[in-house]
Amino acid sequence: TQALGTSRMTSPSATSPRQNWKPSAYQAAVVLSGLSAVFGLGREVLVLRRLGFSAANDALQLTLSITYTIALLGDPLRLAALNLLQRRLGPPIWVAVISGIAMVAILTALLYRASAPALPASWLPIAGAAGGANLLLAWVLPRRQRSGPFLRVHFVTVMPNILIVAGLFIPAASDEEFARRVVGLFVLAPVVQLSALAVLRRFGAQPTLAPSPSILEGFRGMAWRTVGAAGGQASQLLLRTALAASPAGALTAFTMTLRVTETMRAVFVDTFIASRVKRWAAGERGTSPALNGSWLGRAHLVTAAVGALGLAVVWTSTSRWLSPASAMLLIGAYLVLALRVRYQSLNTSEQPIRLVKQMAGLEIAAAFAVGVLSAAPAVPLSVLAWVIYVVRPAAGLGLVASYPGSGAPLDPEA
Repeated sequence: TQALGTSRMTSPSATSPRQNWKPSAYQAAVVLSGLSAVFGLGREVLVLRRLGFSAANDALQLTLSITYTIALLGDPLRLAALNLLQRRLGPPIWVAVISGIAMVAILTALLYRASAPALPASWLPIAGAAGGANLLLAWVLPRRQRSGPFLRVHFVTVMPNILIVAGLFIPAASDEEFARRVVGLFVLAPVVQLSALAVLRRFGAQPTLAPSPSILEGFRGMAWRTVGAAGGQASQLLLRTALAASPAGALTAFTMTLRVTETMRAVFVDTFIASRVKRWAAGERGTSPALNGSWLGRAHLVTAAVGALGLAVVWTSTSRWLSPASAMLLIGAYLVLALRVRYQSLNTSEQPIRLVKQMAGLEIAAAFAVGVLSAAPAVPLSVLAWVIYVVRPAAGLGLVASYPGSGAPLDPEA
């Protein structure tokens, strides 16, 4: 009887893997990101339901483009912060970062104002401040991701969509008031995030750090990254102002499609990157080829680019929901996301200055090409999007693959 009882107590059903299964931190983070994505799509539905495909919505989307364009500099700041994870940050570094953020926010808002003078003047400083707050968040976040607590930090990362949707349910007397509230919520969200991260700093691990670098040492690679990000900003400015000059609704449809691809990036790719910061900082760079695109050969990349160009030229659909320009976003989405994983993995474990310079040159070349093509009336707008979302990431994957230590180089015959 005792043996039988012991057998029952230790039976496989009592200790089955299903009963002992617990989600990993990454799986839990994906759930949080997915919840945020649902709220993000709900946000777009609420905006579209209230404003529709109208000139008012185009004005709102162009104003939010100021925030988005400024936030493009988040990658240089994030990558520089990843490079400095093992160092303390002294006051000179902080002063330089904050001053640079303020200058970029002001300059970008003024450039949009000059390109689209019909924008409400009162919205410009709010949109600029929102972009600046997001840049500061990009600088601070990697250190919180490294020291943890991971899931609480990740919840702060995905918080904005929940906050914004809650704000949009408050009744608005007019469309103008509703649009103004959207702009205001976009600046409130990163401010709340920064405050929450300041609180969470007390609960995370406090690693031993080396002395703070000099400004020259700390920003050695950031200058080139900033040059590249400026090229990315120029490309976005040229593309979005061209779409704004198109029939009403063109810019809104494009930005809606862009937010869908960015939502997928946030749920799966950015969550994966956040969960790997500690490992990559320790020198581990192992990543699935399906995630970093290392399985793509030159022939694959060239074929994708040429095929997408043919589609961009021959497709003349006027559908608002899926325009030819929006189709380029979807075609190039995997290339953009794969490049993001591979490039950030490499930069977290080292500071590849030569590659950073090459990537900066690629961004400038893309901006120049978009500028030349946008000046030619016969060139479809989808070709501008093709340069930004297909050619640029395809070429970027080729550059990263050729960098020593990034993995096997691309096989010319592949």
